[in-house]
Amino acid sequence: MTLARIALGTVGVAGAAVLLVVVAGTFLPRIPVIGFFGSFVSGQYPVHVVPAALVGVGLGLGLVALDVPRLGLTVAVVGGIALLGSLVVLAALRATGRTEGVRIDWALALRAVDQSGAAPDVTATYRPGLDLEVFLPAGPGPHPVMVWVHGGSWVRGTRADRSRSNRWFADHGLAVVAVTYRLPADPTLPGATLGEAQRDDVAAALAWVRGPGREHGLDPTAATLAGQSAGATLALTTTAALAGVPGAGLAGPAPTTPPAATVAFYPVVDLRLVAPGLQDAVFGGRAATLPALTRAASPRDLVAGSLPPTMLVVGAADNFIRADLVRAHDAALRATGVPGRLLQVPYADHVFDHPYGSPGGQIARPAVLAFLRARAWTPTRHP
Repeated sequence: MTLARIALGTVGVAGAAVLLVVVAGTFLPRIPVIGFFGSFVSGQYPVHVVPAALVGVGLGLGLVALDVPRLGLTVAVVGGIALLGSLVVLAALRATGRTEGVRIDWALALRAVDQSGAAPDVTATYRPGLDLEVFLPAGPGPHPVMVWVHGGSWVRGTRADRSRSNRWFADHGLAVVAVTYRLPADPTLPGATLGEAQRDDVAAALAWVRGPGREHGLDPTAATLAGQSAGATLALTTTAALAGVPGAGLAGPAPTTPPAATVAFYPVVDLRLVAPGLQDAVFGGRAATLPALTRAASPRDLVAGSLPPTMLVVGAADNFIRADLVRAHDAALRATGVPGRLLQVPYADHVFDHPYGSPGGQIARPAVLAFLRARAWTPTRHP
């Protein structure tokens, strides 16, 4: 009996500690470390907290049954608090889903915890050493298309980071072109910083869609730039460069015209605030000493009425890129006359949509599709 008490007590205390951190971080997201952990779990795996909390309650009751009442009641109470907190989060997500016309599949949220299981229809080279993957809808086209730019803090990442989501968009009539762009280990254009070269790559991918991409049924008149995190920032700043916004720029001449719309999942809007090491990578030096390069890479400095319709998506508890800055950027865009919208996912932190089944991902995909249908597709060609 003593061994059982020790084992159950150890597991119970450890589980209660984790649940307590999740709950505290979810509802107090600005607490250092704990806030990030809690909102990260509640953003990506909120449904999984429910069975974990129930297990916590069960462990606590088991300890009570083994005549360890104080510890057992403490563990059970923490589990109960975690269960209540998780239900609050799920209710908020459900309400947001209903507002967006989405019925969340809770079973999908439990089982689809990554983006695996979806292969592209076409892989092509759009620049020497740089490939892209094309996810195509059924039928001959022409298909509206979203050029997807992966994240990774400008120094890592892969075009396969949202493969299953890309397939979902294709199955709903929107082709997706997932782009590889240059990273620090790759050669850049002569005389260009990495940030400039990456924007040049994104612009070249858009130009490919409007050129060789036509052979794959892509519609050059309904092309959107989109991305997540650093990729979202690249999508916004590349769009600004193509739209001729003062201060924006590419490594070379603009190879095409601006996209029909831009979609940015939790973008970094001010690169003055990123870590010094990332500033060195993107600009070749510190932001304070390179104001022109910093401006060209920071969406906050590139707000103009000439920008196409722009949708921003962010977790309401995103501490990594600061959700308040994204909200402020959205307000600045609208004040300048740029049409678009802001979608906030409650209790979610950065990359909340990385699990394909996450409630935030289930909400965001249809919302983005509806936005592009309204703002970027040619109605007579894409009913």
